Amino acid sequence: MLKHLLRTLLVWCAFISFASCSSDSDSPESQAQTTLKLELKLVPETIQVKEYKNLTVNFKELNTGFTTTRELKNTNSLTTVLPTGTYQIFVEGSIIYSDTTGSTEAKVGGAQTGVVINGTEQSKTIDIALKAGSGDLILEEVFFTGSKTPQGAMYFGDQYFKITNNTDQTLYADGMLLIQSSFMTNEKQDYSPNIMGTTFSAGAIIRIPGTGNTYPVKPGESIIIAEDAINHKEFNPSSINLSHANFQIFKEDSDDIDNPSVPKMINVFEKMVIHTQGYYAYALARMPQGMTDTTLITQNTYTYTYHLSFGGDVYPMDGTAIKIPNEWITDAVNLSVQDSFQWLVTSPAIDMGWTSVASFDGDKNRFGKAVRRRVVGKTMEGKNILKDTNNSTADFEHGVKPSLFN
Repeated sequence: MLKHLLRTLLVWCAFISFASCSSDSDSPESQAQTTLKLELKLVPETIQVKEYKNLTVNFKELNTGFTTTRELKNTNSLTTVLPTGTYQIFVEGSIIYSDTTGSTEAKVGGAQTGVVINGTEQSKTIDIALKAGSGDLILEEVFFTGSKTPQGAMYFGDQYFKITNNTDQTLYADGMLLIQSSFMTNEKQDYSPNIMGTTFSAGAIIRIPGTGNTYPVKPGESIIIAEDAINHKEFNPSSINLSHANFQIFKEDSDDIDNPSVPKMINVFEKMVIHTQGYYAYALARMPQGMTDTTLITQNTYTYTYHLSFGGDVYPMDGTAIKIPNEWITDAVNLSVQDSFQWLVTSPAIDMGWTSVASFDGDKNRFGKAVRRRVVGKTMEGKNILKDTNNSTADFEHGVKPSLFN
């Protein structure tokens, strides 16, 4: 009986010892190790990197689930030791690059799966690319000048706003405010109260309809808000077809054109009239959840005063605007005329520059031209990444052919 018991105990010990050895063989420390030399390469190569500020590289072995992370600062090269295996590698971080307008900090990212790492030493290169911004919808293009007919006559109504999702997530346009400033960039006045540091003074506000998830905008995609959503080519062969715009600006109490197949923007405050020389700032904003148009007007209406000098005389003046807190604003652009610009009508926190089409007041060469945001790269999916540094001077190309005319 004792011999049988001892034999059983020996068998169990052998089994436990074998199981213990098997467990150790599955641990990363017991597997073959490879020294990996990894280079992170920004594409396209035309982007001039000044500094790799910080990069995080995450490794996941697909068979064992083993994961590890490496942090890089001021370099795009990494040497590390990893267990032999097949990996999924993710990269995220930020860089500083230079272009014709100066230096810009941008987020970058990259991913590669099925990366086989084996042998004593191995070198790999993984492409990384600029990532779209992490904010909200932005104004990609403003076509405000109108066009000309083949006979040289001025033609209006074909103006539009192109609003783009510059992020890597699907966003909803529902409820987005499109705002025109109360003040003009070519007429500086000493307005009182001066609340520009914290708010945007709105002279006209329209809103995209929807219940919250009615109008999705995928990463890199755009929506068009047309002044008149019709086929303008029927009236001006040199114009464009806006009958398929996403939204139209419609003024109820005026002789305005209505396309029944295009949703109307909701008029929240005053009538938005797009000036063909610019002169105003435009902004996108989102109201706090649950706020109504009526509450916005009731709680944020204010009266400002100033003194207008004309012909040697001074006249007391006043006006009414809606205060839009700067933290509601997702994007803004100051428009003006080159030789008559006087001031920014926004806080530098939301736009520290301005852009234009016309060189001087009444410039007839402005027609058929727009301001459009610069493209700084492509996402991994091939979508444009738009420059967005809250500086319209650097972010926008001015006096360019509108994209819808191409």
